Amino acid sequence: MALENSIQIIGLNGSPHFKGNTATLMSWVLKGCEEAGAKVEWINLKDYNIKYCQGCHTCLRTGECAIKEDDFIKILERLKSSDGIVVGSPVYADGPTALLKTLMDRFTLLNLFVGIFEKQYTVGVSTSGFAPNKKLAKKIAMVMGHKIGVIGVKTSSIKNGYQSLKDLKKDRLNRKAHDLGRKLVSSICLNKKPYSFMYWWINFLRKHLIKRVIKNNPEQFSGILPIWQQKGWLKPEK
Repeated sequence: MALENSIQIIGLNGSPHFKGNTATLMSWVLKGCEEAGAKVEWINLKDYNIKYCQGCHTCLRTGECAIKEDDFIKILERLKSSDGIVVGSPVYADGPTALLKTLMDRFTLLNLFVGIFEKQYTVGVSTSGFAPNKKLAKKIAMVMGHKIGVIGVKTSSIKNGYQSLKDLKKDRLNRKAHDLGRKLVSSICLNKKPYSFMYWWINFLRKHLIKRVIKNNPEQFSGILPIWQQKGWLKPEK
């Protein structure tokens, strides 16, 4: 597939380890993306300063986050400018790492109200010792855009305890990860969004509930009103 590096894929690593099991599995997926002709770059969240969401709703009133002195906007703009996102996290207490959860908390309101990742296609990656991980991989992929697929692996055993994925013979998993990366790029090229009940449900809420809330409380949502009008979700007031 000849793409002239026009497709941009970001590997969003929520693990505190740059060369751990999650990053290794993500790198296999991203290698498949590169094999399909896409340009790949990494965001290792450990490298960035992301403050906690304050729950102030300023983003809805102004269209921008009130917190300016951290790296959140820089990361968000890079994600929004991409075509695809490979997002990964190990399982921490049945959820993502605090690094990734903090980032998601910061954009969750804007994502709900205006759909900031509507054009992105995603792959979710998760690793664990013994805990189930596919559910988390699916969740983080759906938050970041249109989920193309997920991949996860458990790297512990009763005999050997915790092990490095690099030390395990996981040729089949490696091939599956590469194939998933190629599928991600192919889906972006075809521009065919997969069906998602979550997206259907959010759009239903916007049309039948959130729209009414915004119309009845325009001062609380003045920052996102122009976006709704631009998208055609809400007609401008005459």
